[in-house]
Amino acid sequence: MRFVPLIICLAAISLAAPTQFLNDAYDWTDELAEFYGKVSQYINTARHSIRVPGACEASKIALPSHASGMTGPSGLKPRYVALGRGTQNYTCADSTSTSTPVAVGAVARLYNATCIAANYPDLLAKLPDLAYRIPLPTNEYASFPPANLVLMGHHFFTDAIPEFNLNTTPKKHNGIVMTKKGGAIDAPPGAVSGQYGAVPWLYLTSTDGTVGNYKSVYRVNTAAGSPPKTCEGMPPAFQIQYAANYYFFGE
Repeated sequence: MRFVPLIICLAAISLAAPTQFLNDAYDWTDELAEFYGKVSQYINTARHSIRVPGACEASKIALPSHASGMTGPSGLKPRYVALGRGTQNYTCADSTSTSTPVAVGAVARLYNATCIAANYPDLLAKLPDLAYRIPLPTNEYASFPPANLVLMGHHFFTDAIPEFNLNTTPKKHNGIVMTKKGGAIDAPPGAVSGQYGAVPWLYLTSTDGTVGNYKSVYRVNTAAGSPPKTCEGMPPAFQIQYAANYYFFGE
């Protein structure tokens, strides 16, 4: 019998929090207070009840209910969940109100949140809201607060194709997912909007070039990332900070 590894991680998060705040690593907010409050509750519960191995079992993962508006992963199994933190990228033909921003892709780091997704979906849903407010670590391979998540891979576009490269290091190869858009729904009311709004939730299907048994990817729990309605006063190319959770399904 042993404590769930994730609980040890959560304990580290909770203990690290005061130091982070004292060092002004990021601002204290109501959202952070609520997040750490839930972490403390789970740690207390784990001390008395959760002592079973296998806490990171992906079969326990389920998409958030709002995602029911998109095509479901029928017959597919959840493989991983990642917190994505980066930018949505746009261009403008000119800086007038008659032009509208054009999406030209995204660049984000992907942090492994599979264990949290399997056991604490309420915490997972809050992570993008917090992550959007926190700069990426200077060291690319450093863990990402406030949940000390380890780097899992990168999201970017290759020849206008959304790519998820999950091969982080020579010892951590989880595959590559090349995708195309299969559907989208608006972010739910209450999503963290940033300056211009939260980007939609997406359903992506895998395409040629995928390495591994991946069939679909879902972008959910989005925070910020949308552009202004027009290009008035905007440069020819610009980036908008965002965060989201990405669910990977396969056979």
